[in-house]
Amino acid sequence: MHFSCSLPNHADEFLSIDAITRMVQAMDKAGMDACFVTDHPAPSLRWVENGGHATLDPFVALSVAATASPRIKLQTHILVLAYRNPFIVAKSAASLDALSDGRFIMGIGTGYLKPEYAAVGVPFEERGAITDESIKV
Repeated sequence: MHFSCSLPNHADEFLSIDAITRMVQAMDKAGMDACFVTDHPAPSLRWVENGGHATLDPFVALSVAATASPRIKLQTHILVLAYRNPFIVAKSAASLDALSDGRFIMGIGTGYLKPEYAAVGVPFEERGAITDESIKV
């Protein structure tokens, strides 16, 4: 069995290189196998006010995490493929995986927030088809 733990991102105190480094090192010491981040590039104010949260860019946050431990795997939980150009995602994922010595785990999904899709300019109704096409890249 393997265990992963979320990198907190709900409060400003967790949104620094030092905080991410300390959290990943604590996870490593505790025996966790991976750390993960979520993906909300443009959450609506209503969603945030009702318990949702903003997040750091997953590839940037996990790049910082990669420097904090040579062992902890780096995971997206989940990366919403339809939000981004699939070629850029492929390049970012391959770069992170290479620079972390193969520790990147890309969890993917379609997402569920219509306002977030609108904010990034992607038709919500096409998210499944776009995700399927992105996987092929």
